[in-house]
Amino acid sequence: MELRQSFHPLEGELRAERGTLSEIAAQRNLTEALAGGKRAESSWGFAQILEHIDVGILVLDLHRRAIDYRNPLFDQVLQDDQLCSDFQALYDLLLKELEDTNRLERAAYVNHQVNYQGRLLGCSIYKTASRYRCIFLRDITEKAHLESIAQAVNAMDSIGFIFSGIRHEIGNPLNSLKMALSVLKQNLDTFSLATIGDYVDRGLADIGRMEYLLKALKTFSLYDQVDLKDLSLAEFMNKFLSLIKRDFQSHGIRILLAAPLDTTRVRIDKRALHQALLNIFNNAAEALMGQDDAEICIQSERRGQLIWLTISDNGSGISPEQQKYLFQPFNTSKPNGNGLGLVITRKLLAMMNSDIDIDSELQRGTRVTISLPVSAAEESAAVSTKSEGGEFR
Repeated sequence: MELRQSFHPLEGELRAERGTLSEIAAQRNLTEALAGGKRAESSWGFAQILEHIDVGILVLDLHRRAIDYRNPLFDQVLQDDQLCSDFQALYDLLLKELEDTNRLERAAYVNHQVNYQGRLLGCSIYKTASRYRCIFLRDITEKAHLESIAQAVNAMDSIGFIFSGIRHEIGNPLNSLKMALSVLKQNLDTFSLATIGDYVDRGLADIGRMEYLLKALKTFSLYDQVDLKDLSLAEFMNKFLSLIKRDFQSHGIRILLAAPLDTTRVRIDKRALHQALLNIFNNAAEALMGQDDAEICIQSERRGQLIWLTISDNGSGISPEQQKYLFQPFNTSKPNGNGLGLVITRKLLAMMNSDIDIDSELQRGTRVTISLPVSAAEESAAVSTKSEGGEFR
């Protein structure tokens, strides 16, 4: 029996309530329904659910520039009675930056964080129709503090893994550079200018390769905020795989490109995605330990305004009981694990407005899919080219 778990960056457990709220928000009688003006036949209706749910909810009407609805917990989260009743102040605090940059035009919802009175507030914002903005709010100060500690521990655990790849990989371009300079020195009087130029270009290419490997060490810095840029997913993955492939091959694990990687540009922080993928591949390697014909298969697919990157392995899989706690900090079944890898992975992806989905079946393997937002420049183009498939070498 195949099991499936989906995790959204924030408030994943509220999908059903959000979907229902979005439908109601599209109707003009939202205020009456939410306030209980229209009572459901049941004694426990939709309005009662909103009043007692453990997340702050706010609905703003941009046309009337008015607060259409807020539940009691919203006031408790903000802890500021004057702010809670001031449309313009709430708009400036929670929405203005997103509206000014048109981020809600490019996505069904946006997750972001707001610092207010020394606390960190997590917001999920939905555009319902053209005039309403539905905001889910939680105080995540303590959660962020615990995650920062977990991230620091996870980064230290990962250093040995990436250093293994760097130790192997940095020797090759260094030897190549040494050889090129030696030949050039011995033949400087006899080589033509064109030949000398070729050797210089070769040396510069080797230096560039070493530079990338050394920059990878920056992955282990802590992420207070991400630096989102438009990058080709195929180019990023080629560089990432070149860094880890030797270590995996030394353990008998093949890395395959099952289908051509899409070269569509995505909006990511390359350091954060590097760390997230490193955690995913590390988990796959541990699941493949002792496995015959061990392999990790990679493919990508564009679906609307998202690129879905899938990493599959034919390892030991995850039990149904373990899947219940995949993203719970410090919960692990590994003898030497700390239970932080997937916690950090989900956090890093959420900071890039990305998502993670895990399918697993015992003794058959695990498939991890992450969704990455297409860059704004690519959204209108919708034209992608492909890189070669086959085994990654």
